Amino acid sequence: MEYIKQFKFSRVLLIVIMGCAVLTSCGNDDDGSEPVKSSEKEITSFVFGELTPPANGTISGNAIAVTVSDATDVTALKPTIAVSAGATISPASGVARDFSSPVTYTVTAEDGSTGTYTVTVTKENSQSNEAEITSFAFGGLTPPIDGIITNTAIAVSTPFDTDINALVPTIVISANATISPESGVAQDFSTPVQYTVTAQDGTTTTVYTVTVTPDPEPIIKITPVWEKTLKENGFPAWFTANNDRDISVSGDYAYVHNNNDKIRVISLLDGSDVSAGFDGDAANPNKEFINGKQNFASGNLFLLGTSTDSQGKIIASNFRAGSDALNPWNVYKWDSKDATQELLFAYPTPAGQNLGGNITVVGDVTADATVYAPGAGSNTILKFNISGGTPNIVPTIITLSDLVSLGNVPDVVPTSADADATLLITGTGVGGLAEYNQDGSLVSKLDDTVLNTGDTAPLFLYALDITAFEISGRKIIATTATDFTDGAADDGYLYIIDYTEGLDKVTADDIQRIAFTPNGNIDKNLNGTGGVDVLINGNEATVYAMITNFGIGAYKVTYE
Repeated sequence: MEYIKQFKFSRVLLIVIMGCAVLTSCGNDDDGSEPVKSSEKEITSFVFGELTPPANGTISGNAIAVTVSDATDVTALKPTIAVSAGATISPASGVARDFSSPVTYTVTAEDGSTGTYTVTVTKENSQSNEAEITSFAFGGLTPPIDGIITNTAIAVSTPFDTDINALVPTIVISANATISPESGVAQDFSTPVQYTVTAQDGTTTTVYTVTVTPDPEPIIKITPVWEKTLKENGFPAWFTANNDRDISVSGDYAYVHNNNDKIRVISLLDGSDVSAGFDGDAANPNKEFINGKQNFASGNLFLLGTSTDSQGKIIASNFRAGSDALNPWNVYKWDSKDATQELLFAYPTPAGQNLGGNITVVGDVTADATVYAPGAGSNTILKFNISGGTPNIVPTIITLSDLVSLGNVPDVVPTSADADATLLITGTGVGGLAEYNQDGSLVSKLDDTVLNTGDTAPLFLYALDITAFEISGRKIIATTATDFTDGAADDGYLYIIDYTEGLDKVTADDIQRIAFTPNGNIDKNLNGTGGVDVLINGNEATVYAMITNFGIGAYKVTYE
């Protein structure tokens, strides 16, 4: 029993001794000091992993620079941040921050020391330095005109008659740039205008100089096609003294009033008589005529005014002076040069008027048309309307309020086919050329002295036939005129007149003329009469003119 007690005591004592040894070993280092904590407090990587592609920060000392695309919203970016082992960071990695301005991060080491980092985010190309004009145009012009950009010079050519004192440009510039003066603001371009383009970055500027130059005013060019005139020694043998007075053209032919009783057919190709074996004239069996028939009680049709409609039908009228119940003023129609004469309509000539010296037809007389007839010796124009091929023989009377009389053998031509077209009128009583509204009010008048050739009398007082047309956007008049300085005409001319700006604005520079007679020609034109008509082909016209006793010719008219 005693032995057992001693054994238990010995075992307890051994346990106590071993425990003391363990406690002594755990309570102290070898040198008796505490363990050392880390002082590392670095950001080792900084990246916006949510972006595509991810944006990695560049760490330089305590500064971190990150470049992101220009489209990035930098107000709520979540960075992924790695720091030294055992360190912490504030604000924490993965927390959204507004990086529109620099953001500070604090890193705390294991030992409690801290370090501060400043993160700056920059947008790539956020401020453009482009300052260019990429296009410059005047879109308000018809057609619109683009400027030619050469380095910092912009050249614009405009039509010669463009008002360049208040043009409105449309200007396209670099993205996000600004320009002064602004696009869309009217400027006076009579002298060069400078435009300053400022880039988005506010520091880059480019100055452009815009120079607007109107094109030279187009010049009428007249080229003879064929001439059978006294001046060119080609006077037609068929001319009869003072009895060839009008001309009208259509298709391949010219229809010339000849000797008061017929219409001679002329080739437009060369001015020759048309030969078709026609025996209308026993003395000239190879010449072709449209013969006039007897006019009621009279033995002579006395054709005078000649015209063609839009379909090429030939229209002519007799001449009637004053009231004559048996012999009214008749307007005839031929569907072609080979057709039978038909009476289109008859009108009792009012007392005190002479009708038939000239007529003008607009439209198709078998459908809808208008026939204009000036009343010689009066101040009125008769306007006959044809509707559905049926003429209304009660004309509209247009009274020219500022005239006493149109004078002898006047002519009238509308400036277009519109019902309200203005009327160009000439005659010895007009004192030149004049333009009137359909109500008879004066629009403008030509100063006839611009046509003088040094003679004592203005030539244009004796212009007795007229036509009007447009080519290349220009308004043109063709008219014949003769000089009666010596009591009978001894000079004859075809005038081509640009009246685009108005008759009252016409100057000598707007006028071209072609002489039908040599200077000092001894042959006289006792009537001063003649005729003129035109065919249009795009931007060129061919004018056909005939002056009594002086000849006939064709002339191409263009602009250059």
